[in-house]
Amino acid sequence: MVAFLLYIIKSSCCLTLFYLGYKALLSHESFFRFNRKVLLGGMFVCLLLPLVKLKTESAGIMQQPFMELEKVISAREVVMHATEHVPAMPVIQESHTAPSSSILLYLYVVGFGITLFLLIRSFLGLYYLLRSGRKIQATQGYRLILLNRQLPPFNWWKYIVLSESDYRMYPNEILAHEQAHLNHKHSLDLVFAECLILLHWFNPAIWLLKRELQDVHEYQADTEVLKQGIDATRYQLLLVKKAVGSSSYTFANSFNQSKLKKRITMMCKKQSNQRARWKLALLAPAAVCTLYAFAQPDMNRQLKQLIPSESTTILQDNQNSSFFFDDERQAFLDKLSYEERMEWLEKNTRVLYLFVNKNAQIMFSNERITLEQLPAKLKAGIQQACSNPLPITICYLSDLATPADANNSIKETAYDAIRSSETLLNEHNKKIFFYQGSPKIGSYASSGPR
Repeated sequence: MVAFLLYIIKSSCCLTLFYLGYKALLSHESFFRFNRKVLLGGMFVCLLLPLVKLKTESAGIMQQPFMELEKVISAREVVMHATEHVPAMPVIQESHTAPSSSILLYLYVVGFGITLFLLIRSFLGLYYLLRSGRKIQATQGYRLILLNRQLPPFNWWKYIVLSESDYRMYPNEILAHEQAHLNHKHSLDLVFAECLILLHWFNPAIWLLKRELQDVHEYQADTEVLKQGIDATRYQLLLVKKAVGSSSYTFANSFNQSKLKKRITMMCKKQSNQRARWKLALLAPAAVCTLYAFAQPDMNRQLKQLIPSESTTILQDNQNSSFFFDDERQAFLDKLSYEERMEWLEKNTRVLYLFVNKNAQIMFSNERITLEQLPAKLKAGIQQACSNPLPITICYLSDLATPADANNSIKETAYDAIRSSETLLNEHNKKIFFYQGSPKIGSYASSGPR
């Protein structure tokens, strides 16, 4: 579900950028067929962009927000507590609770359910309406539904719905308009738009994109009506007369669906210059930047640099040693999720775990020890790890509430023990990376001895 939430957020960002670009560049142009293709194609591309997997050498400024978002949503908590059978010995227990993702998922499901309910209600209302009117099978391939009450004319699939009075007074203009919708299969566009609204119900951009798509539908239908020789002035007066009210059926194209002033303006506007279509190319840089923002650093390439080669020596005091603690590598590991970090360390190094809880109680290699026992235990662990061909990592993880002086004392003791194993490390040509886990990633609480 975490991956799904990230996909929805990323695709929602794409839809927002696409709407802003379309509104600024193409919404006022009069090549309606082209604009319809741009809207449909753009929305489809917005669904695909988050699925494109790109790798970069390092994380850039544009990638940081999405990396931080992924880190928050996929957060994991690690808990250390005493067991009933061994009350004096804390054990590690991973808790897969991520409050932020749980809350987001709950809110999303609630909104999804409400949107789905309204969509089903609209569809059922449309279904019963189509069954309630007088039906006339037209020779042009559509079915006419006539109702005894006043309502805005609209169409759905192969049905055209209007009142008996409209059919008697304005059959040519209204039927020509609605038949244009049918011929262009505009109903399919609305079904596609409703599916996107169902997924991105929280994003105003997708609702506005549907509005833009419906506007283009109306401009296309109006153009088809005028091409049939219907008087433009008479048709525009009809639009003014029918401007009151709107269709309440989300799947339907209503006769007075779009803004009246804008429709009349588009009917009177000259055909846009074909070169204006090249404005679409300006959206390409936005798509490229979006892909770059979604890209992930190449973990395999960069994590290989965490363990130096045999000839590399890194130490904070710039002296040669088999023991290194590097701030840059430390910061890079902290950007990974708990699972990614531990999975890579377990696979590529021999990990010795050193845990400290909020009461300054120490656990090393699943054994509860005191600060005085730490040097001997750590040396023994290093000696045993030297028989493994992999590099060695000391993974130090402390509770958020661990006192600072206790943390410092334990780390200094560990450093001294590691440095005292220098001869052993050189004999086996080994290096030790001391990794201190970020407290914000996990919490190590203890109930203490009972």
